[in-house]
Amino acid sequence: MKRIIVLAALTAPMVLTGGIAAAQGTKPVTSGVVIRGLTLPGPPGVPGSSAQATCKFSNDPVGQSGRLTDSSVNCGPGGTLQQNIVGLPAYFNAYCAIKAPVSGARLIQAPIPGTNDKHCDLSGITPADATKQFKGAVWR
Repeated sequence: MKRIIVLAALTAPMVLTGGIAAAQGTKPVTSGVVIRGLTLPGPPGVPGSSAQATCKFSNDPVGQSGRLTDSSVNCGPGGTLQQNIVGLPAYFNAYCAIKAPVSGARLIQAPIPGTNDKHCDLSGITPADATKQFKGAVWR
């Protein structure tokens, strides 16, 4: 009996520490602009004009439920388009932007240290629903 109590006392801090660490850096984003980057072939058009393309999520990872798990977007609480486009990799020559929150989805901050502090993860929504919400792309 004493061994079980001692073991429980020793393992409880490890379990709690893991839960706290997992929760840190997982800040939900419910306002601002959300940007999905897109790389299109050919020369880019006039910045801000229609790129005649859609930001699709069909190749992003999904769970068993068929919902996205950690799709990459750029965002920030209350951030504007100009603020959140900073950090978007240069190879994206077009993008789709919508206002947060993304309906039916979980959107959390997930900065990539030293690379992109505006990186966020989008999950919990089907790829088709995400594609419908992000709609048409514009040139960067």
